Amino acid sequence: MSKLFRIVPWIILLIPFILLSFFYNSIGEEVLVYRSFDGNQNQFAPKSLFTVFRVPLIEIVCALMIEIMRRKAFDFETKSQSNYYLMWSILLFAVALKSLLQSLEFISSSVFQNPYWANFFFYTTFAIVIGGIILAFIEGRKLFINFNRQDWKINIWEKIGLASLFLIYVYLAFAPMFIY
Repeated sequence: MSKLFRIVPWIILLIPFILLSFFYNSIGEEVLVYRSFDGNQNQFAPKSLFTVFRVPLIEIVCALMIEIMRRKAFDFETKSQSNYYLMWSILLFAVALKSLLQSLEFISSSVFQNPYWANFFFYTTFAIVIGGIILAFIEGRKLFINFNRQDWKINIWEKIGLASLFLIYVYLAFAPMFIY
């Protein structure tokens, strides 16, 4: 794959930070930290750097976990990729688009107070995630059939990295439930 294909998701992942930074002063004193699927059980928290940038941070952590696995499917010496590289790339693009759409949802509801666009971005995010998972599953179905693959050995540093990123992900995702 071209170098551009490898870096585009990371560029998309940076856009929410830029957008949220631009609109930070326009965001109200309380921000939405959880929203139920039907939109009736919302949880709000005081505006802070953590509550505003929490979702893009979660997506960066998730993207880093995917990138570790994606690199296992790419041979940097021969510049060739296994069949599973595309599966991990699909998931990485889905995470990047999810981050962007969630930021747009946040801005729509917090800055512009437009429930129509907030709902549009919320359900579009849901569709992107489901679509990305389905496409990745279709692309990587052989991986799931033969899960005990010898060419997918993960070294100790990758295991530590994945475990650490998972713990950070869990903290970022669930801490607001206990803090606010």
